[in-house]
Amino acid sequence: MKLSHITVGVAAVVMAASVWAANRPKGWVTICKEGAACSVAANTNVAFGRADQFIYKTLSGSFTCNEATFGGKIPGGVNECSVASSSSGGSSSSSSSSSSSSSSSSSSSSSSSSSSSSSSSSSSSSSSSSSSSSSSSSSSSSSGGACLPGSTINGTVDCGGVTIGTACGGQDEGQQPVLKVANGGTVKNLRINANAADGIHCQGNCTLENVVWEDVCEDAATMLGTSGQVMNIVGGSANNAEDKVFQHNGKGSTIKLRNFNTYGSIGKLWQSCGNCSNNGGPRNLDLDGVNINGSVSSYLLRLNYNYGDKATVRNLRIKGYKAGAPKVCVQAIGVQPGEPQTNNGEFWETQWCDIRRSDVTAF
Repeated sequence: MKLSHITVGVAAVVMAASVWAANRPKGWVTICKEGAACSVAANTNVAFGRADQFIYKTLSGSFTCNEATFGGKIPGGVNECSVASSSSGGSSSSSSSSSSSSSSSSSSSSSSSSSSSSSSSSSSSSSSSSSSSSSSSSSSSSSGGACLPGSTINGTVDCGGVTIGTACGGQDEGQQPVLKVANGGTVKNLRINANAADGIHCQGNCTLENVVWEDVCEDAATMLGTSGQVMNIVGGSANNAEDKVFQHNGKGSTIKLRNFNTYGSIGKLWQSCGNCSNNGGPRNLDLDGVNINGSVSSYLLRLNYNYGDKATVRNLRIKGYKAGAPKVCVQAIGVQPGEPQTNNGEFWETQWCDIRRSDVTAF
């Protein structure tokens, strides 16, 4: 009878510990609770959230652990601010909303680095200061040769915040990517410098977690996967993109974009290929929790409605946004190579542009 009670007690403790650990990324340490004043070393990647939902931002010095600081909302309870256990850590100097039952800090593992600096104006320089040093989950391999330019990522690879790049050939569509991620692969905690070539090519189901593009060359990443496959982009940021950030080529595939930031000037955030060889669709975008911290010189999203492409957009924040500036979701007619393409303007709440005006806010 006593053994039964002990077993139940241990199970309860284990359950409580797993729930508590979900309030910070795995391998990270809580430094303060929502509403408190915290302090970190220069350029520290900080996670804000709970229940396995996090917003990441690179911060320096003192800050308040709240939604205003991180530019997003995670409802449903008291959130926490945490840092990677391998970082220099931080401290809480405030007494704001006391979270009675749990003053002990715990751990987390990095997910994304929604980078942003404390500078109030130039968003371009803001992205470059973002940090991506964090520890990986136990299933991840260490950086090693897999994070070298020209390599192919198989399995899960944590690059540990290293910076790589190759020669940038401007807007030449034929240049090689910095990295390829094989079907089923995950790359995390990586920075790609201004010599970004054609960024990352996703060859099937893949995850790009906490990847920072310091200056986009041709594209940041391209989805080449086929029907039913998904490219997950979790956290991270892209600075400056003369043309587009994400190129979507694979028919029947999806790009899922979560907690991502752009800085500087971009042409477009996402584009479904308008004139690929043997063009068709559908191609799907699933966007939730994206901040556009700089200017947009063209439009934000473009899809081919004649091929059944669909963009589902929630929680999109655009700096200085006004209706029509920039156009958010443009419906175009996809064509075959050599044929002229037509953009038919901005649309809201259609079967292709699944986005309400309330889904877009200015800041």
